[in-house]
Amino acid sequence: MIDDDKPDELENEEEVAFADEVIEDEPVDAEELRAELDKSRAEATEYLDSLQRFKAEFENFRKRMLREQSEFLKLASQGVIGEVLPVIDNFERALDHEGHGDQFDDYQDGMKLVHDQLLEALAKEGLTPVEPIGQPFDPNLHAAVMQEESGEYPEGTVLRVLEKGYILHDHIIRHAKVSVAK
Repeated sequence: MIDDDKPDELENEEEVAFADEVIEDEPVDAEELRAELDKSRAEATEYLDSLQRFKAEFENFRKRMLREQSEFLKLASQGVIGEVLPVIDNFERALDHEGHGDQFDDYQDGMKLVHDQLLEALAKEGLTPVEPIGQPFDPNLHAAVMQEESGEYPEGTVLRVLEKGYILHDHIIRHAKVSVAK
């Protein structure tokens, strides 16, 4: 165990030894000190450059990892599949049940319920339909496949949706195919 007094003695001995070395050395030349200072500054600059490069590389790594993680989450379809499988099961049950006569209304109601269930499952995963009827035509969201005369809407307004468009997490995954007023 070290006494509390001992470290003070050691520091004093070290200081004396250092002072003796400085005293014993030849007088220091100003040019030599300047050269040492320049060398130290160069080393410091080199260390700073290395640190800045390391910092930039780390930041690039961090951004790349966030991008990759984001892409992985977008592509991870297990959750979506888990939500959609019960819907597929219900579709198969509905398709097994043939609607004749009075049963046709029940069949239609069942298909409507399954359709709504599927849309709800996909909405949980971030899917939203594009609802363009009555809106101005937007080439970022819509694909005009035909034009129609309309007295009700001004030119360039979406009149009908021929195929729904969908947005997934703020990214258009399918443009709505629409008819536009001319």
